[in-house]
Amino acid sequence: MASAAPPLAVPKVEEAAVQQPNNEVVSPADALYDRCGERSQGTVFFQRDLSNMQVAGTMAELTMLLQELCDRHLMKLMTLEGEPCWKLRSRSDADKLRRLTPDERLLYHHIDQAQTEGIWSKALRARTNVTQQVLTKCLKSLESKELVQSVMSVKFPNRKMYLLKHLQPSEDIAGGPWQSEGDFDAALIEAVSGAIAQYVENETCIKVPGNWNDYEQHDRTAVIAQKKAQVQGLRDIEEAPAVKPYLSMGDPTASKVVHKNSPQYPTAASVANWLNSKGILRGKSCREDDMEQLLEMMVLDGRLEKISGTSYRTVLTAVDTKVYNGFVDAPCGNCPVFDLCGDEGEISARTCVYFGQWLETQSEEI
Repeated sequence: MASAAPPLAVPKVEEAAVQQPNNEVVSPADALYDRCGERSQGTVFFQRDLSNMQVAGTMAELTMLLQELCDRHLMKLMTLEGEPCWKLRSRSDADKLRRLTPDERLLYHHIDQAQTEGIWSKALRARTNVTQQVLTKCLKSLESKELVQSVMSVKFPNRKMYLLKHLQPSEDIAGGPWQSEGDFDAALIEAVSGAIAQYVENETCIKVPGNWNDYEQHDRTAVIAQKKAQVQGLRDIEEAPAVKPYLSMGDPTASKVVHKNSPQYPTAASVANWLNSKGILRGKSCREDDMEQLLEMMVLDGRLEKISGTSYRTVLTAVDTKVYNGFVDAPCGNCPVFDLCGDEGEISARTCVYFGQWLETQSEEI
């Protein structure tokens, strides 16, 4: 992790103005700042990156431009793996820093070094060697100027931690996404679990009519009779045999959930990305590890089941997964004389009375 470093003391020299493409004349330092601003926010610049921008002719000139930007608080000097690097500050933040008192600027520098881990007010006083009165006054001033924020530590409830205003506190300070004020938020967990269960169901299941695969509910004989009546072109519907609707048994609007044939099974990473995109956690972000903990809890609760070790799908009840097939429905499955049945025996498929009842045909007489 990059750490902030105090600015280097380099003497200033007069610099020639640089003319921008829009004919606006700016100083070389501002030209370098504008070139860096074309990169994405949060970019860390190394010396080679800044040299390639060709704003400064020599390395000594580049060093002086960087020193001026640091003095104006438009750039922050840091070190990454022992190598010096720089990061931009917005002009509004730089203007706020220029208005700070020396004590406020000193405290801000140490808070900036702590990053997302924050720094305890007692440790901050020990590092800066200021009095308690000065510390309290400066911290209140920094908070009023929206440069720093104070949060209570979950790990150490009696400690007030300070970090920069735009940073999200680490989990050691604020706890994970399922915690609120140091305790697990049961209401939030239940709400998020319900949303995740619905999302996983949409990804892995489909809804079908309530008796879509129920052999007992379908009157196939009536359906065949209706088809024959349509083919024969009967003018009066009363001449056709009585036909029951396909969904006459039970509620025709009822539906059930079944698994898809080839779904894209969600993973902890994909569910976390989906949850973060919805903003359900109100400013917090969910990491893959956090989501995996919640999904495993839902597995233990019987709401989800794990597939292939890393993926998840909806758990269906026995009623939801009820299916029929010929091997189970055929009378052979529970035939009392199954062992006596054979092609050359006294009992065969041709003479089986159970087959006749099942297929609604006439069996051959023995």
